[in-house]
Amino acid sequence: MPGINSAEEALRHWGAVAPAWDKYRDRLFEDVRSVSEWLIEQVHPQPGQTVLELTAGPGETGFLAAARLGSTGRLICSDFAPAMVAAARRGAGERGLDNVECRIIDAQQIDLPDGSVDGVLSRFGLMFVPEQERAIAEIRRVLRQGGRCAYATWGPPERNPWIFQVVLALLQNGVAPPGDAFAPGGIFSLSTPERNHALATAGDFPDVTVEELTGVMHFDSLDDHWTRLTAVAGPVAELVGSLDAGQIQAVRATLDPSLAPYERDGALELPWTAIVTRAS
Repeated sequence: MPGINSAEEALRHWGAVAPAWDKYRDRLFEDVRSVSEWLIEQVHPQPGQTVLELTAGPGETGFLAAARLGSTGRLICSDFAPAMVAAARRGAGERGLDNVECRIIDAQQIDLPDGSVDGVLSRFGLMFVPEQERAIAEIRRVLRQGGRCAYATWGPPERNPWIFQVVLALLQNGVAPPGDAFAPGGIFSLSTPERNHALATAGDFPDVTVEELTGVMHFDSLDDHWTRLTAVAGPVAELVGSLDAGQIQAVRATLDPSLAPYERDGALELPWTAIVTRAS
């Protein structure tokens, strides 16, 4: 199972796939837009406030907050990968958002003063952070009294076949993704409500709510699914890039039949499950 269990690995993986995240930014956002909307509602941005988005990637979730913050408010859109921050900066510029500051920030060591933000967002990033308890403590530190944190992580592998089937096909062909997917830094390290409740509680948040959201990712074809997933999926992207044509053909021969239950007139509808957490 795919995992990134050190900061150095994470920076290499996510820096390498940043161009693909920029290319597919609209589709990556829309397929799980309901998660972003949930996060925004929980943080409840108000005009004049300051909201921090961590692990922002190209920044679409935070841009929803920016629209609510008004000209007197500020969104700090951040990621630890410089190429992701550059993509977010381009996105903010294209949207004419002049209340967005794009910065390189490591969630494990947030370069902001104590009590300096009203809300913190993170969509599908905290599970990839190797030192998660340190990150949640940092989030608590930078939040003002009464501030809210909301973040999303991927649920269990069997309920996320969009990535799980790819990993199974790789494993069945003797190709093992690096790291431990269930250890901090791995994609499924925060895949249960219990784990997220424990993490937020460890961060000294007295009010914690954990829910589950579900939806469907749409792909035009089997080829579309393979092309997009292997371009954006961090450690999987690097691994697939190291395979020769014969190995890829063998993996596809295993993968494509496993996706047959999700085919709809040649297209694919692959379910996803997210765990969403609000802490204040």
